[in-house]
Amino acid sequence: MQPKNLLLILLIVFGSLGTAFSQNLGQIPRGQRGYVPPPLPREQGSIAIENTLEDIDEKMDLYAAEFELDAFEKAVVKNYIVEYEKEKMAVMADETVSYDVKQQTYKKLNEKLSGNLSTMLTEEQVARFGELHFGDQKKKKKKKRRNKNN
Repeated sequence: MQPKNLLLILLIVFGSLGTAFSQNLGQIPRGQRGYVPPPLPREQGSIAIENTLEDIDEKMDLYAAEFELDAFEKAVVKNYIVEYEKEKMAVMADETVSYDVKQQTYKKLNEKLSGNLSTMLTEEQVARFGELHFGDQKKKKKKKRRNKNN
């Protein structure tokens, strides 16, 4: 090879490496080094307050038929449910309490209701009650989501 060709090839190779280095290929852009954008504020969720005591008599007829309750047992279970629903609505309506605390209180209320119902019903019946009483709400939410997506 002639020295002129070798010099030309070396000049092209080093020139292309220099331009690649000056463009910061594979590196963080110059103005963005060390900058981390502040996190966006996380909004707390809200829980909708529903009056579930409107159809309590219809539900109690269903529960009485399902668990074969007599009039006294039906009245006691109804009182447990009414007490539970009133406490739940009071907790959910309180705006001074954070969302996480509301969830914890809601779980405690569910456990309290299960404990109260276990005095009148068997464990299998309490589990079935949970499916009947709380399962309907979950199904309705899923249907609403499907309709919004379509």
